[in-house]
Amino acid sequence: MSPGRRDFQFPAAYPLFWTFLAAGFLGERIEVAYVWSATGIVMSRSSLLYGPFSLVWGLGAVLVTWCLWPFRHRGPWVLLLAGGVLGGGFEYVASAVGEAMFHKLFWDYSHMPFHLAGRTNLLFALLWGLGAALWVLRGFPALTRLTGRLPPRASRVLLRGMALVLAADTLLSAAAMLRMEERQAGQPADGPVAQAMDQWYPDTVLHRRFQNLMEPH
Repeated sequence: MSPGRRDFQFPAAYPLFWTFLAAGFLGERIEVAYVWSATGIVMSRSSLLYGPFSLVWGLGAVLVTWCLWPFRHRGPWVLLLAGGVLGGGFEYVASAVGEAMFHKLFWDYSHMPFHLAGRTNLLFALLWGLGAALWVLRGFPALTRLTGRLPPRASRVLLRGMALVLAADTLLSAAAMLRMEERQAGQPADGPVAQAMDQWYPDTVLHRRFQNLMEPH
């Protein structure tokens, strides 16, 4: 097999999950810092009820890493352009899926120039591209080296534990959001799960946690 053929390979599952964890946490923190610098307001940008974690950043980083890693030797401009298309497209799809599921907007770029239905825009697509190039060339190799130093068994146990925690947090967050939609439609709590959502996660709690929620236009 030629060297070029060997280089064209996709990253393994464990490094991708480390990417998901790192990008989900760091991306949420970056957004908090950006909003604070622009508005002076400290606003949670988490996708979940518990913990600072952005599913959009985490999943977007996994998509970019998986798709672009085989092309890491093609040069930074290829990574930048492809990363911009992938990141901008993913942001658009994530916004559309969130609106379809919960009838809420989690972000709206319609006030910015060169936007696409308010779901993504040229500036952020370029930032996705720049971030993708830097991540594939520098960040992902550094993360792989760092996590590769962990004992394999401890690493697997840690990742599986984090997967269970994030899965539970995601399901709980989705249940609370869906129940909020039912409440706003005037549907009474039907069953113990809906009653628990009403008691633990009323609209005031959800709007305090997800401060960037908006109604669709």
